[in-house]
This record gives sequence, C-alpha cells and structure tokens, in this order.
Amino acid sequence: MQIHLPKPLHGWRVFAGEVGVIVLGVLIALAAQQVAEEIHQRSEARSARESIQNELATYMSRAESRRAMRDCVARRLDEIQALLDGVGEDGSIKTPKWVGRPQIWTLLTVRWDAESHSGRAALLPATELADFGTMYDWMRNTYDSMLVEQGDWARLRTLEHMHKLSPEMVFELNNVLQDARYRAWRVNGQINELRGLAKQANLPTLTNQIQGTRAACLPMTMPREQAARLSNPSGEP
Repeated sequence: MQIHLPKPLHGWRVFAGEVGVIVLGVLIALAAQQVAEEIHQRSEARSARESIQNELATYMSRAESRRAMRDCVARRLDEIQALLDGVGEDGSIKTPKWVGRPQIWTLLTVRWDAESHSGRAALLPATELADFGTMYDWMRNTYDSMLVEQGDWARLRTLEHMHKLSPEMVFELNNVLQDARYRAWRVNGQINELRGLAKQANLPTLTNQIQGTRAACLPMTMPREQAARLSNPSGEP
C-alpha cells in the first residue's frame, strides 16, 4: 500500500516561497520590536541619568555653600578656644552674646530611590551606576558628620548663658570643642572628596538657590536677636 503526500495547490516551490515570506515577516517584526525596546530603554536610561545627576548636582551646590563657610567656622572655633583658655581664676568669662553654628543640609536621595525602585537606574552602565552609588554613600557620610557637628555646636552655645565656668565645665567644653574641630575638618574633607566624584560623574554645575546660614560668620559681640535675623531668614535655634 503506497501513501501519497498531498501536494500544494500551486506546487512545493510556491509553497516554500510563501512560508519564507511568513518567516521573514515574523523575523522583521521581532527585529523591529527589539529595536523599539532598545530605543525605549535608552530613553529610560537617559531620563534616569539626568534625574540622578540633577539631584547630585543640587546637593553639591549646597555642599559648596557649606565649604565656603569653612574659614568662618574655623575662626569661631579659635575664638571659643581663646575664651576657654582665658577663664579667670574665679571661673569668670567674657560671656559671648552669640556663638552661632555651621550650616547643615538635608540629605537628598528622593530621585535616586525612585529611579532604583522603578528599575530604570539598572539600565545605566555598571560603571556609571557605581559612580553614582559612591557619591550617595559619601553624601550620607557627610550628612552624618554634620548631624554630630550640630550637637557639638548646640553644647557650645550654652556659653551664651554662662558667666562663670568650673574647671569641670571648662574640661567638658574643651572636649566638645575638639570634637567640633574634628567634625569641621571631616566635613571639609568629605566635601572635597565629593567634588572629585562630581567631576568623575560629569555632573552639571548648579547654583544653590537656598540661602544658607551665616551664623558662624557673625561676631560674638552681636546681640542674639539681631544675629538670629541676619544669619537665617527662618531664624536660629
């Protein structure tokens, strides 16, 4: 018994041609879809890059504002040191009317968190993503240093209400002062490191649109109410 395969209506050659056209069409459609997906991913990556870069650049503009105050901070610390070194035998001091404080800037990670959670940050090249991650780590470390520093300056501001200091108080305030001096050195070093990382990450240069405090630059003889108004539009603690 012989089995005869059915022949295409117009022959095998025509049939093969029709199949080839269908296969080619499918391949073209898949290639077009892949190209469209790549274009979409590049657009998403570009958007993520710009968002992250602008957030980092915004923080850097604020960090530069803090760095610009480094001489005022160092001078104020020296003035407080001279005050503590000059305590009289009876513990009397020349009470400062104003001590002030350095600026602290809030940590910015909203855009980084959003781009990471959405998965768009993962579309960036690994080296670029690593550079951004390193910058955010340094930002966190800088912010942590400034938080501790604010506590030191809060304790130093108690001098505004002191007229006499016991030896124990002088010792304690000297400890606080040395920690504040270390924190200022650390913050300045961290900002310098961030400056190098900003260049490596090709960040745009932005101008800080928020007025920072000049509290540490105002003289210690200035009345507190006047200094508080001049140092910060929203007042000072």
